[in-house]
Amino acid sequence: MTQEEILKYAIDNGVINLQEISQKANIELMEKVDEVHKYKITKLNGKNDQRWQTYVLDSRKKNGRRIFKAAEKNKLYNKLAEYYNIIDTVESSKSMEEVFKKWIPYKRTITNSENTIQRHINHWKRYFEGTEIVKKSMTNIDVILLESWANSLIKDHNLTRKEWQNLKTIINGIWTYAFRTGVVKINPWESVKITVRFRQVNKKTPEEEVFIGDELDKIIVKCNEYYELTKNEVYLAIIFNFYCGLRVGELCGLKFKDVNYEKNYISVEREVTQRIILDVNGRRKYKWIIENHTKTYTNRFVPLIPKAKNVLTKIISKRNGDCDKEEFLFMRKDTYLNKEQVNQSLWRVCECSGLGKKSSHKIRKTFASKLNANGVPIDEIRTLLGHSDAQTTLGYIYNPLPKEKTLEMIRDAFDNN
Repeated sequence: MTQEEILKYAIDNGVINLQEISQKANIELMEKVDEVHKYKITKLNGKNDQRWQTYVLDSRKKNGRRIFKAAEKNKLYNKLAEYYNIIDTVESSKSMEEVFKKWIPYKRTITNSENTIQRHINHWKRYFEGTEIVKKSMTNIDVILLESWANSLIKDHNLTRKEWQNLKTIINGIWTYAFRTGVVKINPWESVKITVRFRQVNKKTPEEEVFIGDELDKIIVKCNEYYELTKNEVYLAIIFNFYCGLRVGELCGLKFKDVNYEKNYISVEREVTQRIILDVNGRRKYKWIIENHTKTYTNRFVPLIPKAKNVLTKIISKRNGDCDKEEFLFMRKDTYLNKEQVNQSLWRVCECSGLGKKSSHKIRKTFASKLNANGVPIDEIRTLLGHSDAQTTLGYIYNPLPKEKTLEMIRDAFDNN
């Protein structure tokens, strides 16, 4: 067992009492400060001021001293510990707020996504910044206080399980970082249990999430019309993806070298993503770049069916058969497409077809749903989508049939018995 696992076991089984340890640490801190501090520590009794106060030496002042004040006695001792450079205490007096400011730069060094960093910062500002607990010394926070706070956070903000997972990542990151850097001697967050219910998320209707019945045919007809008018390859990319179900970034990142005509498959190896780039002044800029990996860092193979081949034939014809292996399958103005271009074009096609707006991600769900409706095993659909967990794949499955067709099938199921 690791040191963290041993500590967790000890906490869970009552071998270690976090509250007792915290109290003992506070007593030791006060004793260390009292050894070097010559002034009295007193509580103010003013009508509007109930703080604690003392003095410290300061040669810049006329009387040779300056006042120290704090809302609580332990906070005053923590300030004194920092003033007297009592090393152990300085580290242990850090708050979640202070550790977050150190954790973010550390997190930036171990992730490729500035988007993730910005999401953490936005969540911190929305849910944590300014709250009482994040200002409190982490050594004064035990598992009971953390547990009460976490459960209240979920209730007060009516969080879904997914929303909570995003916040949990931040809290866990702060406490793990604090433990590993010696700010806290044990990590009480590991023993926190969530007992409240999350907000129920109702699955959206098929009409909202996939292209139903002849909607798919309408989109393909309209895409072909727009392509003939504009020769913009984004419309062929949209059609192509109905037969492949790729993430839109993967679709934009396809190259001719990824196509195996002989064995009828495409190899999915890279994606186009939007990166947040920080300039020298710290300002954020957005840039579309090629990542030489997929979202899951694993390449996969997707069958190249005849209808998808027909789309590629149009591309090759447009480029007069002169297609370098390193060239992107779908291009605009001599460069690769991006998610925004695909979505804007799809929305335009939907509107002109008399359909509600649907994003490029709905193409992926339509692909999965049509395969499922036609009897393709879930595990094969999972593989084609590039999911590591079949549970994720199930979230992509909707009924792609019109309601009339579905009702007819239900009636037939009973009429045939």
